[in-house]
Amino acid sequence: MTYAQRMAEAPGSTARLMDRALAVREAAMRAARGTATLDAVLAALADLVPFEVAGLSRWDEAAGRHINLTDAMPRATAGIIETELHRDPVFARIQRTREALWLSDMPRQLRRMSSVVRDIVEPSGFSEGTTQCLFTTDGRYVGVLNIGMTRPLDHLLPVRPVVAMLTDSLAAVADPLRKNDAYDQPSEPGDGGWAMTVPDSPGAPYLSVNGGLRRHLGVDGSLLSDLIRTTARSRPLPTTILVIHAQQLIEVRLIRTGTTTQAFCRPCGRPGGLSLRELQVMAELTRGLTNREIAGRLSIAVRTVATHIEHILAKLDLPNRAAAAARAAAWGLEPLQGHARGSGLRSGRMT
Repeated sequence: MTYAQRMAEAPGSTARLMDRALAVREAAMRAARGTATLDAVLAALADLVPFEVAGLSRWDEAAGRHINLTDAMPRATAGIIETELHRDPVFARIQRTREALWLSDMPRQLRRMSSVVRDIVEPSGFSEGTTQCLFTTDGRYVGVLNIGMTRPLDHLLPVRPVVAMLTDSLAAVADPLRKNDAYDQPSEPGDGGWAMTVPDSPGAPYLSVNGGLRRHLGVDGSLLSDLIRTTARSRPLPTTILVIHAQQLIEVRLIRTGTTTQAFCRPCGRPGGLSLRELQVMAELTRGLTNREIAGRLSIAVRTVATHIEHILAKLDLPNRAAAAARAAAWGLEPLQGHARGSGLRSGRMT
């Protein structure tokens, strides 16, 4: 497919955009396992971002240079990336901050500082593009994705956070130390688990994958992604939280990858023999709310809240609500930020 054709078929809706992002992720997963080529990864990426030049490079720590893994760019450009990119002061800034930089957002001062802009961007006539550093879940820098285009892509602004969401899967491709089964282990469908990639930007679309298939979470997904963003801002990562989601208690393990948070979710047992509603009330106690405030949030009677708290204290052998709140915090139990309707829990449906 030509560049003009890719431009004409650029994803317009969020659903279409996320479908194409999922295709990139699946291609990367297969490439990381050795069952697909890197050309297949770039082909899927081209459907998402209609680039003219793109390259995926691995960082060789021993040699102190990048090694190009793909050949979708001119040889001279590839040579500069291999031998000079890591010396570029602007690249060093991107690597240090772990924030992607798009060419159209680059201030003139940074452009003047960059040898890559001088030696690649300007001679090639690129008006848009990005450099995305790739980090593993344990924080190792393993490579970089470079994309270049000669035409403005203002109508593709929604693609930017989606590209950032894919850096974990591209890092798996570039990582020379990755175990063959390590990347897709958390989201295998057998244990009912799934993985979410949540960009930092509020309102940016998240990507949810269950065993390689896109998982539709509806309103619950928006609430859960908001909670993941809030937790990532307020706690050091990695960390694990518990949250009631879709009428079950799930464990959510959070790790940091560039400008996104990766969340590996799985159903888990309810501690202390507590019901889902009791756990929900217990989560609200961590916010320091009164019984009336909790009742308002959960759409239940004030007396019902008091009864739930009595049961919580009895089941966990705790002296008071402050101790219950402390126990909930120790478990990492978190309330969803929206109303109880967002969690799928309603009066008369608790177990």
